[in-house]
Amino acid sequence: MALNTNKIFAIAGTVLLSVIGLTAVSAPAHAADCPYPVTDQTDNDHPKASIHLISPVLTDDNSVHRYDFEGQFTQDCDWFGVGMQFHQVYVPFGLNTTLTFHAANAAGVALANTDVKLRVNKGYSASNAKVRVNGIIARPAPSTAADGADVTAKTDVNGNVSFVVVSPEDCTAYGGTLPAAPRSLDADVPNQVNNDPTTDCFSQVLPQVTGEKTDAADFVELHYFNSSALNYDAPSPSVAQLAPILDGTNSIAVTGEAMRPKTQTYSLVGSKQILAFQALKGDGTWARNMPVSVKINLLNSGANAAISAGIIGNTAKGSSTTLSNTDPSKTLAEAQLVLTGNTDAFGVVTFQLNNNDTSGEVEPATKTSPVPTTGLKFASISASLDGSLDTSSVLEVHYYKAVPLVTSITATASGKKITVTIKNAIGKSSTVTITGLKKATVKPTSATQAYTYTVTKGAKTVTVVSNGKTLTKKFTIK
Repeated sequence: MALNTNKIFAIAGTVLLSVIGLTAVSAPAHAADCPYPVTDQTDNDHPKASIHLISPVLTDDNSVHRYDFEGQFTQDCDWFGVGMQFHQVYVPFGLNTTLTFHAANAAGVALANTDVKLRVNKGYSASNAKVRVNGIIARPAPSTAADGADVTAKTDVNGNVSFVVVSPEDCTAYGGTLPAAPRSLDADVPNQVNNDPTTDCFSQVLPQVTGEKTDAADFVELHYFNSSALNYDAPSPSVAQLAPILDGTNSIAVTGEAMRPKTQTYSLVGSKQILAFQALKGDGTWARNMPVSVKINLLNSGANAAISAGIIGNTAKGSSTTLSNTDPSKTLAEAQLVLTGNTDAFGVVTFQLNNNDTSGEVEPATKTSPVPTTGLKFASISASLDGSLDTSSVLEVHYYKAVPLVTSITATASGKKITVTIKNAIGKSSTVTITGLKKATVKPTSATQAYTYTVTKGAKTVTVVSNGKTLTKKFTIK
């Protein structure tokens, strides 16, 4: 892959630059086809995982959406998994950015508790912004397949993961220049206009789970600009939830004359979640660098979940997140916990919400089942800009205790084949012993997993041990 990725920049046909070891522009112009041999044009067509940006939400209007790069990288040349997206976005110098990605498998199922690597100042990109990500300094992008930094974080129960990107303190540290503010958010970035990364200050990042060709992942380029003329006042603001993504398939909308709009959702007892709210000005632009408050277990709400929470990257340089606990003695007069901070470069505040309970509600039949009338265990959450009357709608997270799945084992014979089926033993080492065959050890990876063995004629005894259950069954194979 190193050789192929290097070819990306040969395609551009630009004069190679030599600036602090950087020898390429961030990406090429679109080509009609790939000028390099492609062994199998389809081998990147079915990615194993997808990692897409869900906060902030980037569009054709608020960023430079590079459809040309997407086509070249995934269709003309098969370097990256089909479904990859590429956005270049402007960021005010001095402001931090929290990027939240959603990871899922090929079937669209969220990849919970999974490591995601963020490739920062990606190799060959010519990235020259000295950013920190989760406290780790990224070096200038090498002219090799290596990266300026690789930062790993784990997804939450919803498959979401956040990375805090701290603005560089000096754009000249790696040979760049802090450019003037763009005329619009969708204007071509200086590196593309000038074919010269030294006229720009940017960091290219790419999340990864399985690999370049086997992930459908989102490239994000953060292009910093001189923010000295910006006015951060936020008249007539509004605040709305961005993450996790909730809709009619996984949550319940509640309205009423005497209450703010409310959304109810379910989560497992003891789960960790990443939540993001975004503040917008009255004209729909981002309310950047504004003081914000996140309230948890709102007054008079009846919320009783034990919660630890903190704004992501609230320690020096964004290196870690310090959590605070809800105070259950605060039941009527005020919220049990208030988190304070500033919105980031996109008007977003992102925080971690951990549940500390050991018991919860009855497991719902579906994600949209009405919440129970008794035995409630939930947190209520809202966010608002300080000094503003506008407050986000209320989010209620209802915590339930999952009904333990019972492992079951069956064995059947057909012709000269014996099939052992194990249910509800994912990740559990199981043994299968069959007369005449060597004892096998298996570890199911799905809720129902079948293993088939070819045997000879005669009496056969099958013994299966899995997750504390044992099955012994005898067959006569003819």
